[in-house]
Amino acid sequence: MADVFLSYARGDRAVAERLAHAITGAGLSIWWDRHIKGGAEFSSDIEQQLDSAARILVLWSKEAVVSRWVRDEASVAADSKRLVSASIDGTPPPLGFRQFQTIDLKAWAAKGAALPPELAEALEVEPPASVPPPPARKVDRRWIAASAAALLVAGAVTVAIVRPEPLDRFLSGEPRNDELSLAIMPFVTQDGAGIDYLGPGLSSALADSLSPLSGLKITASTSTQALAGKGLTAPDIAKKLGITHLIEGNLQHSGERYSISVRLIDARTSEQIWARSFDGQADELQQIKERMARELAGGLIARLGVGQGDIAERRDVDPRAFEAYLRALERVSVRDNIEARQEAIKQFRLAASMQPDFAEAHAGYAYLMALSVPEQLGMPWREIIAEQRRATARALELDPNNDFALIAEATALQNFHGEIHRSGALAQAVLNRSPNFAPAHYSLATSLLMAGRTRAALGHLEQAIDLDPFDNLMRMYRVKTIYSLGDYEGLRGEANTCVEDCGGLRRYWSLAMIGFATPAQLRDDLPKFVEQGRVLGLPVERVVLRAALAQALVLNRPHVMPKIDDPAEMGFPNAAMAARLIGFEEGLRYARVAADRTQPDSVIDILNDGRATFTPEQRADPRYHQLFRHPKLVKIATARRKQGVTGGLPIFPVKPYAGR
Repeated sequence: MADVFLSYARGDRAVAERLAHAITGAGLSIWWDRHIKGGAEFSSDIEQQLDSAARILVLWSKEAVVSRWVRDEASVAADSKRLVSASIDGTPPPLGFRQFQTIDLKAWAAKGAALPPELAEALEVEPPASVPPPPARKVDRRWIAASAAALLVAGAVTVAIVRPEPLDRFLSGEPRNDELSLAIMPFVTQDGAGIDYLGPGLSSALADSLSPLSGLKITASTSTQALAGKGLTAPDIAKKLGITHLIEGNLQHSGERYSISVRLIDARTSEQIWARSFDGQADELQQIKERMARELAGGLIARLGVGQGDIAERRDVDPRAFEAYLRALERVSVRDNIEARQEAIKQFRLAASMQPDFAEAHAGYAYLMALSVPEQLGMPWREIIAEQRRATARALELDPNNDFALIAEATALQNFHGEIHRSGALAQAVLNRSPNFAPAHYSLATSLLMAGRTRAALGHLEQAIDLDPFDNLMRMYRVKTIYSLGDYEGLRGEANTCVEDCGGLRRYWSLAMIGFATPAQLRDDLPKFVEQGRVLGLPVERVVLRAALAQALVLNRPHVMPKIDDPAEMGFPNAAMAARLIGFEEGLRYARVAADRTQPDSVIDILNDGRATFTPEQRADPRYHQLFRHPKLVKIATARRKQGVTGGLPIFPVKPYAGR
């Protein structure tokens, strides 16, 4: 039993970790979700620890007050009289928890280390005089290709050909003698352009964005700014700051455009390891910064192994093949961009062709093929399946225990054939051996969601995102999972804090409005949805259509839904809404197309009891039953019935639908 259970929102992880260290330094035992063992049942593990802890410390913040997980844990704490409430950014607790005294930790969250006296009093412990800083996370060197992150920026992106650190060291799996540490120097700005403030601002923003990467220590911006403009060499900076690597860049402003170059340097040798250049409109600076962060994260992970895992023991890789392999890795996390996906596949194939016994290249190729559909690659299903099978077999022939190849096989089982139990068992076996392998958590989450074990799926997604916070598809899948829970408030809260498209979040917020919002919620939120679309520059016709669909299905307002001709738009949610607003047979036509052209987990979007689904009367019709005899869907329906999760599934007894 732990003395303290720590509840917090995922975005507040850095503060939570620092506070956890302060609590243990005061002599108390603490449990928080970093203690979950790989492969453990996420939700049951949390419930067990929540029930047994002596006190439950809840950290409220802007993100925490809209987190369903935090609110649920706070409810347990309040009901059992074990709640210790604290705010780390000045945000008050939500209604229902304001009758409890809340400790103000805003100032402490900014720079505190030792346990604050008021919190020590609430936990009934004497605070120590001082607490040493948290121990650096060990850089786990196991190779995790899917944790690479990068972005092909819209507009001009210049890619510099650079080589990684010596291959024998990088591939050997030998532990480093020193911790990876990074200084992001203020960017050099164009003289006389009036943008001097952007130099330190951009470097500080990048430091904040990269802070979730584990195994990496980032020097505070106050220290880097103190050395800026002094003409110091990279080794000089390394010596003064005690760092291994630094990032430097240049920022130019011409008319309505910015041109930014970024370089990753080995600070001890001045050797350039990675470089990119970005161009973009002046009013897109925030988006450019986010894209730079993702691209840079991909470079750090792929080139330096930051974050997770041992590098496979290979000393004989052709440097050209390895360079192609690294370029592929840097694009894996941004495979939601079709150009990035195609480039990654091209580079994996290039690496494998240069060195046919390069198991990791075959495995990476097999993984991306397993995640792809025909419209992304311009290949029919049969060719994708055959290519994926060949690449997986070759990777496993070369390395039977290659985690990435095994997850490629698991992903193909569920995405091509709906074999969710076999896929889940394989992913679980990989996690038992490699608990920090993000693609295995992602693959297992997909299997669990398809099987109807939604909360367990969400737990594995949280772990996957924590391991690779720059993977947009994992973030999108988390949103999809929250939607499957029918958690309208959770999706609305996240959407209202979104500054970009946020990995499909707006799409699922609109589906949640249609499916689960009350009329009062819709009237309050629809103007916000429309305004956010305007600010983000989304197509007006798409925003207007979503708003009209919501009003038709929630408020019963008349609406003529246009028929869809593009197969790419015939997804399952549109099929269900067409069945309600156009006609049952039209909706079934869309659904049949969706079953043929998409991966089987797409059907999850209509497997609930909301309004963006087929009606109960339609689900009893024999034609709807026939839909779920599709080879991709039949095993999903069977697995969910075994779990007692029947929302959206065909209904018995079978009865022909008498409606239109």
